[in-house]
Amino acid sequence: MKKIFILFGLLIASQLWAQSEIEVINIEHAALQAYMADSTYHYNDNVDHTVITKYADHETYGTNLDQPQGKQISWSPAATPEEIAEIRITLSEHDDMSDSITCGPSKNDVATYTIRNLFPNRVYYYKAEEFHHDGSATLLDSGVFRTAGQVRMMRVEGASNVRDIGGWQTQFGKRIKYGILYRSGHMDNVSEAGYHEFVENMGVTAELDLRGLFRREPHLSQSRLGDSVQFVRIVADSYGLSSQRAVYAKCFNWIVERLKEGRSVNWHCGVGCDRCGTLSFLIEGVLGVSEVDLCRDYELSCFRGHKRYRGHVGFRKMLPMIKKMGPEDDLAQCFYNYWVESGVPALNIEYLRTVMLGVH
Repeated sequence: MKKIFILFGLLIASQLWAQSEIEVINIEHAALQAYMADSTYHYNDNVDHTVITKYADHETYGTNLDQPQGKQISWSPAATPEEIAEIRITLSEHDDMSDSITCGPSKNDVATYTIRNLFPNRVYYYKAEEFHHDGSATLLDSGVFRTAGQVRMMRVEGASNVRDIGGWQTQFGKRIKYGILYRSGHMDNVSEAGYHEFVENMGVTAELDLRGLFRREPHLSQSRLGDSVQFVRIVADSYGLSSQRAVYAKCFNWIVERLKEGRSVNWHCGVGCDRCGTLSFLIEGVLGVSEVDLCRDYELSCFRGHKRYRGHVGFRKMLPMIKKMGPEDDLAQCFYNYWVESGVPALNIEYLRTVMLGVH
């Protein structure tokens, strides 16, 4: 028996050593990493105070700050661009490449590609292949890496300010699950590659458009992602204040019904800040995200270039209103009371928590 335990221990140790040798890709860019590590908010409850401006700085950190980092791969082409039918990158969390997803460059005259939109804290196996018009194929590159980070920003061609709401720690001792609920800016110009990312890789099968309130504001009558995506437009104004509580309750109930159907949902407004940010804030709040992290997440849209700080007038009114709706030491209960009093059945709240946290 002692030998068995020793052998088992050696096996575990060898696996840990092997993983330690794997390249680590932090999906958060340098500005986001620095922002998430800044502890200023923990010691300052003045909503007019912000630190995001230190990090949402293109001169210091560069462009595309609303997008993730990824694993860059490169290869030597085996044929001319005219001979190549497709360059395909296959990605899986299993070394036999089962349950894989695919991606690839949009043109054939390249020799490098960055794999993005990864889940954090996972091990990935990949291979890059070149398929030719004559039916032959060449393996260009293959390997393994693992990811780190928390905030899962997404790069989707034709959309902007896209991110997964998963990853945040909650007062229930669980983190919000990734890959179920997404938020974004407009969805009007999603390309073919963007469709592939949203539907085939991210698994989005339901879409909520919050636009249509303002004169001449563009909005959709059906999803650009195709007929398989269940679509609704619920016209909302920013922030869940008195006149909008029933509207956001309608959004909440619609999302829960889609979750009951096993769907993943993306909601969006114009640029993904106010209306989109309000719905995200109210959902994350009832899931038990702390006040500090709720504010932190709200300000992430500044990485796109939109100035939405804790001191924004609508946010400044909404947060105190929520905090008055329950016990001072239980923020999630405050949000719970907000939703119930706004017209959300308690069973829907519990269902959301079960799906997103695995708790009742």
